[in-house]
Amino acid sequence: MKKYKACETLLNVCAQCKKDEKILIITDPDAYPIAKALWDAAEDYPERSMIMMPTQTTHGQEPTALVAAAMMAADVIFRPTTFSISSTDAKRNACANGARDLNCSDYDQRMLESGGLYADFEGMGPVMDRVAKVFQGDTVRITTPLGTDITANITGRINLPQYGRSIVPGQSSSPPDIECAIGANDGTMEGVAFIDGSIPHPLLGLIKEPIRFDIKGSKIVKISGGEQAEIFKKLLEDYHMPEVFHIGEIGIGMNPACDLTGRMLEDEGCAGTVHFGVGDDRGFAGTNSCPVHLDCVFRKPTLSVDGTVILKDGELVV
Repeated sequence: MKKYKACETLLNVCAQCKKDEKILIITDPDAYPIAKALWDAAEDYPERSMIMMPTQTTHGQEPTALVAAAMMAADVIFRPTTFSISSTDAKRNACANGARDLNCSDYDQRMLESGGLYADFEGMGPVMDRVAKVFQGDTVRITTPLGTDITANITGRINLPQYGRSIVPGQSSSPPDIECAIGANDGTMEGVAFIDGSIPHPLLGLIKEPIRFDIKGSKIVKISGGEQAEIFKKLLEDYHMPEVFHIGEIGIGMNPACDLTGRMLEDEGCAGTVHFGVGDDRGFAGTNSCPVHLDCVFRKPTLSVDGTVILKDGELVV
């Protein structure tokens, strides 16, 4: 039984678990080795339990009914699963019931040994606070050297800083993802985006040839590029739902210990990047409901709000 500092960080820093709390670990057959490492690290917590469900097929699917019921009884939830269930009613209901929730989806062995889980989560708090103060207003504009030029309206929206920690009841986080995200007002995103970082999905991962999104009224109306563009297009088309082409979330990656690897929680938290959340946006105060939420990451963004620059070519200038 090998103990990983990353697992101890999850328990003690990211969740601040107490010895008498009911700790639930949710997993599936493909993610079980990560769950087992976390289980072993939590050997001193007598109220820990593990539950396994079938491996799902994409991010955003609801878990089984028994898993959802167990989540409602837990004080702290760790979710080392293959696909994320963050954008689900089960997670929202558990948090509304007071659970502290930690999404650990799409982890691999390397993440337990190095990378984003070895960040100074507590030390990044003040940096996140500074970004959160300025990532609000009316109009967001995002450009990149490849030709991305997107505008969106965020009037009245409250940003959602993700500190990578769940330390108060009802809080949800996705360590090592440290990011500041906000939802764009429905129908207001316009322009062209070139995704050149990653789309964390088993069929995609790191992007080899930029994928172009033509966006009108917050919907992707055209997807073009190479082979990966066709794969992504088919992934969405196979749902036969217009809602899956919606973009609501705009997120700024903030974790300096992360690199783009094709793993979701490292990639969306990677400092120097911005990502769009395609599909369900209810976790960002939106109303678009569908069974998928896919993060699409691009590099070296320049992002401003009402003319105030927050990122310049991927460098934080706040």
